[in-house]
Amino acid sequence: MAKKKFSECSAWRVGIQEASYLPCGQSQIKSDLVILQEHTAKLLTASETLQTWLTSSYGDYVQLTNEATLRELRQYWIQYKTIDVSGKIDKIVRIGMLKRSKEIGTSSYLHGLRSAGPLWFSGMEVSGHSYRKYWETGVAGGNSMDSKALGEKGKGYANPMFAVSSAPSGEFAVHYGSEPLLGFNLAETFRELECGKKLHLAAQSDRLVEAAKTQFTNWIGNFAKLVKKQRVCTQLFHGDAIALCQQLQLGTTSSEPADRAKFYIKPWKLQALRLDGHASLKETRWPFLDPFDIIDTSNLGDHVGLINMVVATAPLLRSQSTSVLFTETLLAVSDDPRGSLSAALGTDVATFSMLIGLAPIGILAGTTLEAVSNEAGLQGTSRAVQSQKQSQYRLRVHWRSPDVQPSLACWASESKGKISRRVEADPEGLAAWLFSVYRKMFAKEDVSNLFPAALRMQSNQYSTDIQRYTRAAIVALIRVIKTKVLTDWDRMMGTFLDMVEMDRSLLVGSNSLQELNMHLALFGVWTLPVLAKGPRRVQKTFNLPLRPRSNVEGLLGGVDPPSIVHIVLSVPRKCLDIFRKTSATPGMHIAVKQQFGAQQYENSFYSFHCCFGKFSQNEEDGGLPVFEEDDKGWLGSADLVIICPVPTFGLLMGPRSGLKVSLALNTSPENAALFTSKLGLGLTVFETSLENQHRVSICEDPPYLSTHDFIASQQGWLQKYSDGADTETAAFVVLDSKHRAHKLQIRTTFTQGSEEAKALAGGASVSAAAVDSSTVMLKLGDILSRPLVFPFPVQSSSSKTRIARKSSWIEVEAAIHVAPQQDAFDTWTKIHTTLDGSFSLGSIPRVNLDVQPAISLMTKKDHSWLNILMGGTLSESEKQLKDQGSDQSTHPKLELKESLNIIFQSFAGFHPKTQGPVHTFQLTLKRNNSCHTLLFISGMRHDLDLGSVVLDAWVLPLTNARVEKLSSAIQGLLSAKPRPLGVYLSDKESILWKRLLPALAERCRNWHHKATCEYRIKGAIPLSVEENQNPLCGCGEDKVSSSFAKVKQWAPFTKYVTRVAIAPVFPVPYVESLIRLSDSEESSAMAVKKGPRCDNCNVLSGQLLVCGKCGRVRYCSKECQRAAWKGHKVLCKT
Repeated sequence: MAKKKFSECSAWRVGIQEASYLPCGQSQIKSDLVILQEHTAKLLTASETLQTWLTSSYGDYVQLTNEATLRELRQYWIQYKTIDVSGKIDKIVRIGMLKRSKEIGTSSYLHGLRSAGPLWFSGMEVSGHSYRKYWETGVAGGNSMDSKALGEKGKGYANPMFAVSSAPSGEFAVHYGSEPLLGFNLAETFRELECGKKLHLAAQSDRLVEAAKTQFTNWIGNFAKLVKKQRVCTQLFHGDAIALCQQLQLGTTSSEPADRAKFYIKPWKLQALRLDGHASLKETRWPFLDPFDIIDTSNLGDHVGLINMVVATAPLLRSQSTSVLFTETLLAVSDDPRGSLSAALGTDVATFSMLIGLAPIGILAGTTLEAVSNEAGLQGTSRAVQSQKQSQYRLRVHWRSPDVQPSLACWASESKGKISRRVEADPEGLAAWLFSVYRKMFAKEDVSNLFPAALRMQSNQYSTDIQRYTRAAIVALIRVIKTKVLTDWDRMMGTFLDMVEMDRSLLVGSNSLQELNMHLALFGVWTLPVLAKGPRRVQKTFNLPLRPRSNVEGLLGGVDPPSIVHIVLSVPRKCLDIFRKTSATPGMHIAVKQQFGAQQYENSFYSFHCCFGKFSQNEEDGGLPVFEEDDKGWLGSADLVIICPVPTFGLLMGPRSGLKVSLALNTSPENAALFTSKLGLGLTVFETSLENQHRVSICEDPPYLSTHDFIASQQGWLQKYSDGADTETAAFVVLDSKHRAHKLQIRTTFTQGSEEAKALAGGASVSAAAVDSSTVMLKLGDILSRPLVFPFPVQSSSSKTRIARKSSWIEVEAAIHVAPQQDAFDTWTKIHTTLDGSFSLGSIPRVNLDVQPAISLMTKKDHSWLNILMGGTLSESEKQLKDQGSDQSTHPKLELKESLNIIFQSFAGFHPKTQGPVHTFQLTLKRNNSCHTLLFISGMRHDLDLGSVVLDAWVLPLTNARVEKLSSAIQGLLSAKPRPLGVYLSDKESILWKRLLPALAERCRNWHHKATCEYRIKGAIPLSVEENQNPLCGCGEDKVSSSFAKVKQWAPFTKYVTRVAIAPVFPVPYVESLIRLSDSEESSAMAVKKGPRCDNCNVLSGQLLVCGKCGRVRYCSKECQRAAWKGHKVLCKT
């Protein structure tokens, strides 16, 4: 570390709070900049080479994937160390902050409310105030302590962390949505502000910043402890995320060194992606070439497309039930969140999941503990107070393997069945589904949709309005599907390509056929015969009208040119000037045009790599490419060099003089409106003839990469993950007329002459009984009992059988189960079990109750936010059932939600039927007024990760034996005040509670299951759902906390209770429609709409007094001006 170490306060000021200015005026604080620069000097010394980095104090917990990442980091550190923040840089930062502050004005930007969790509704005013003040003052929330530290005139130093960025223009490039408080969990602070003494907005903002600083200090301390114990290690990579994932995929199968590059490291840079950091670790391969247990992609899907993100990361997951992929999107995909995921994927979610072998938990479970109503309310409120074309809706999706592990009973079965991890599909049906996805991925090319979409975009924009996919993307999807689906691939691909070729709905669909076929060959998925060998070899076979060989054509004129070559096009710098005068970022493509007499053919290619520099070929070295890169990029003077793979035969057809290569904008109403007057109807940026060797070169391989190695690696990867499939256990997926999976079939075939075949032919009875949501037990007379495990949850209780006694096979068919269909086995409560006897939760996340902030004694002011939170647990359809007074006994999940509402409201003391808080509850059957479970609740806590709340509780399932043993203790409990509150359940809800309790215990478990665990012995979780039976194992009993032990009436139950984490249950937003804001909530939201506001109390008014000195802030009264002056005077301009 540097000689002067960062204090927590220094670290906060320099970077974590994203302050644009460092303090000045106090000698201790003034050293922040010196400390930062001394620290970067230390980093530079440690990072001279990968080896010196590894042996430094940083190398134990920060590892670098490659030399390129090291060089990129050093560039930033050099700038931090040497930058002069008092001159031009200072001006750039201040102008950037001021510009954004003026854009914000008095508007309320509410995305910072995500840090408030369930208190989002109460924090709208202070959240908007904090955001505005941050951009006005340059410190988090405009807090008074950091504002004072800036000095008398509020100047301070420009923060190098803001002044340095990767923006090619060198301008201020801090994202307009930056909000320092967004990264912290501030729910309890928001609650204290709402329920405590009313403070002015500035004071409220100070409290939020103070809470965030405390969390930050604690985080630093905990991180330091983990580093000291060598329990944390990060591996950094600087480059393109999709390229890294693809390189890692190929690295898992390649026998070559991990640094053998297959991709470029990032756009605008001609540098091969090499994972050469392993050399410094003295290892032959990187540890992360092994499968991952957890992958979190943040919101990269917004920028690269969700399909691209899932396809790139899914193959990297370890094949086990506990592995999870997290994807997140912030940009809205549709007006209705229910259709957002299917719209982003371009297809039915269940079908997509089945074909790639990974499914969102929500479509399997139908419920979530994440407080999704917070985001729904925030979205509705934002629409009420803001007028933005692009709205936000945060959708976080957990993806897991859908092939749910069978029950313990199946593992204990003497005749174990094999889990079907792959599906089989009809080639024509699969081709039709694939073509429907293809149409959605390239909907921007759909002629019928161009102008309606352009009209809608004037007022409402979706993330899918930006074209994020190329033909390489659909091929990458097919590649993953090929490892999961058994079919006649030649027939399927032939049918699919026929559909693509015959389609006329996509404007440039036929122009992209060559690119599609080329990527199919490059990825090793399927090779068109004309691409399987060089074009000269198959010229006669396919009657290709290729022109005669000519030595002047170089590579193209050879005896046996390769099937795929690379066009290198140098675009003059002056042709790019048109883009300097616009903020638009139009999509582009390479067009290869061929003139045959009066006819012109054009092929378009959208997958290419570009950078700035000078390209040439070394004739003395066999024509190898030579590239001199201009590191200044857009700020330099070099031409734009584009490298694009194309099929060779397209360049050999027709006269060479008729071939032209161009860079053109993609056809769209937006591009036509902006650029037609300057570029013409063809939107051509630059065009030249193939004969122009100064501007066009043809290479076999792209610089620094090998096409042959790429294809071989892809083929090796496919062979490893596609071969070895057990076709006997593969489930056949049945697609309906809309290309949606709706049934699965597993056929069991017996060998002729076997005992099973003889019994079947002899008329032995056949039955298929449901075991759980993915398993059916197939029985053949007395000689066979075999569990059939489907690769996706099914409605196993209503399965059908087909029997061919002469042909010796039995087929079991079941409809797939997707939420919110009724599930007899309550998939969402299931605990997965594995052969080694371990347990893992499926859709219910774990929580460490001891570290979640406790919610202090609640007051009447808490009633509002708790009501809103609990009201958001119902879906729109559930609310309708409730409002109509329908019989809820046929809807156990709705009953469960109502019971949870009673428990939460009663514990808080807000339920109309209780007098004050209740801490003990009886789960009682309506049918016979019999209590079967006692709940002891010691406290309510925030569930920070889920934006919700959770009850810290203890559960005692009652059996006849326990009631007899504890009768006196129960009588004492019933006579205490307040008495335990009875929560009355139908028989179906009672069963649901008993299925749920083991999962709620497992969720907060901090103990180990014993070798004698009843779950293992009986082979069932829960142990039973019957009346007077205990659903829980005894491993968690007699492990109470001090909060339980201090309640005198609870002491006799200590030996029998198990800790559980009880939380509200919410609908899944991409499965069911959530309820909308009520009229009162809508009115409250409108109260924070745009308009002039008092800078102190934030009141909305058309008559405000303007500060006479700076003229920038307004107040509703002289009292507010005086109250705000202490904080405002350091920023007020004279």
